[in-house]
Amino acid sequence: MRGDGDGTAGGDPTPTRSTGAPQDPGTSDPAGRTPSTGSTAPAADEGAVPTAYVGDWTTAIDNASGTHPRSLTIAQGEVGDTVMTLVADGPTDTGSYHCVFDAPLAAEPSADGPLRLGPSQVRTGPATNCAPGGSTTVTLLPDGSLQRTNDDTGESLVYTRQ
Repeated sequence: MRGDGDGTAGGDPTPTRSTGAPQDPGTSDPAGRTPSTGSTAPAADEGAVPTAYVGDWTTAIDNASGTHPRSLTIAQGEVGDTVMTLVADGPTDTGSYHCVFDAPLAAEPSADGPLRLGPSQVRTGPATNCAPGGSTTVTLLPDGSLQRTNDDTGESLVYTRQ
């Protein structure tokens, strides 16, 4: 997500300020099991990704061309599995863009993270507006928000839980 006003989105974060408060990460039954959603994906507590990271997160990049919302989903999985999906939208000089990126878990995280993600790939979106990004590190911050940092540039975005 370059967000530099050129109307393109990349799989990499660009600095911005996000607003909103973190929300409850979910519920479980008295036995501690996560309710089934009918999905074949692993439950939030099954796999390498720490449960606190799993869920939907949002932020926005504001620049001269407008507001560029970002929606990040972290799913459960093992090293090599796609665990991150990023949806990037925003205005361009001739309309708008919509990009969807996926990234794999690159290394086994500790019990509290951080997550090391491999380079993102474009799942949906035109090459004129959507460019794959480099490796990133995802960290939970003390206030419950999530920070995704580009490993090469150090640029980061802070997301809040939805």
